[in-house]
Formats: sequence, C-alpha cells, structure tokens
Amino acid sequence: MKTFQLMGVLAIATLTLMASVRAQTPAPAATPQVQTSQAPAGDADTGKKLYTSYGCYQCHGYEGQGGAAGPRLAPRPFPLAALTAYVRKPTNQMPPYSERLVPDADLAHIHAYLESRPTPPPVASIPLLQD
Repeated sequence: MKTFQLMGVLAIATLTLMASVRAQTPAPAATPQVQTSQAPAGDADTGKKLYTSYGCYQCHGYEGQGGAAGPRLAPRPFPLAALTAYVRKPTNQMPPYSERLVPDADLAHIHAYLESRPTPPPVASIPLLQD
C-alpha cells in the first residue's frame, strides 16, 4: 500500500514540475510529427475524472484555463497526436511521461475533456470588465 501511495505522490510531483517548467518556457515552434494508426476515442466524462486524479488541475486549473504554474490547455488543446508526442518526448525541460505512467487511452480521454470545455465569453460581454 505504501509503494502505491509513494508512486501517486511521485506522479503528482512530476506533473507539477512539468507544468511549472512548461509555463516558464515557450511552446514548441512546430507541432511534433507523429505516426499513429488510429487515434483512440476519448470520453470527456472519463477524461474529467482522469484530469483530476492525475492532478492536472493543480497547475492548469479545473477547466484547463491555466494558472501561475501551468499554461492554458483548453478549450482548444493541441491535436491528440501532438499532445501525446509532447507528453512522451517533450522538447523543453518538461520530464517525459511514458505510456506506462500515463496510457495513451487516458490521454485520449483527457484530450476529449479539454476539447469539451466551453469557449469563454468575449470580454466585451462582461459588464464588470467594462469599467
């Protein structure tokens, strides 16, 4: 049981480090090229649960809006293939996440959740911001 808890803590710490480093570095100039067969279908409800359980919200916010420690991921995330390629072999200081740690199917669900997030309203439509 303690080994499982330690693995969870290490995963959250690694995700936190990854997000904070990514927030400090510019995004890759080009979308990584990935050779994949058929992209797995994702489910937004499952993705929301995984997004929370992996601790993504701690840096990227519950809606993927980004924060001080992590960049915005939603409502228009990278394409799934690019997101997967970046998570597996990041170009900056972000540590890589193998498929063993975050399976491709889980990334597909998380991607579906990020895509499902609504676009924020225009600033002009928010009265408080007009003063």
